Amino acid sequence: MRKNNKVIKLKVLKYKVKNKKNNIILEIGIIVVVLGFFGWITWGQFSLAEAKSRDIERKTSLHEVSKVVRLFYQDYGELPSEDLINSLWGEEWKDGDYTYMVTVPKENYLENKEYCYEIGEDGLTFYLFADLENKKDEDCLGNTWTCGGIDYCYRDELEASEEIN
Repeated sequence: MRKNNKVIKLKVLKYKVKNKKNNIILEIGIIVVVLGFFGWITWGQFSLAEAKSRDIERKTSLHEVSKVVRLFYQDYGELPSEDLINSLWGEEWKDGDYTYMVTVPKENYLENKEYCYEIGEDGLTFYLFADLENKKDEDCLGNTWTCGGIDYCYRDELEASEEIN
């Protein structure tokens, strides 16, 4: 009888050790799944924050261009041509010896979506267009404008005679 007790105890001990190994593997698996889930959520939020940051950069860039367009208007009494501005994205804007902008901002993230400049029918209003990555941005939501044959969701509309600030 004693021999059987030892055999039973040994089998129980082997069973406990085997179960502990299985439990450890299961626990590690659960931890990996939970960490993966949180990583996936965090990555999504990080990507959205990056897109919003680039959209703010786009709006700021267009605001800077609008200031310079209005300076040109003050100098010449007319808006610069659409061909001129639309050829300057990423280039220097120079008029004789006077430099209006060292580098006119350009779209750096979206392919085939350069910024666009258009003069209104009245000759005093001008528009600057960009496409935003965050389509839920309040300035983009439900908007579509076409400039140069390309659709944009963001438009900055300004009067040439507005005060520069």
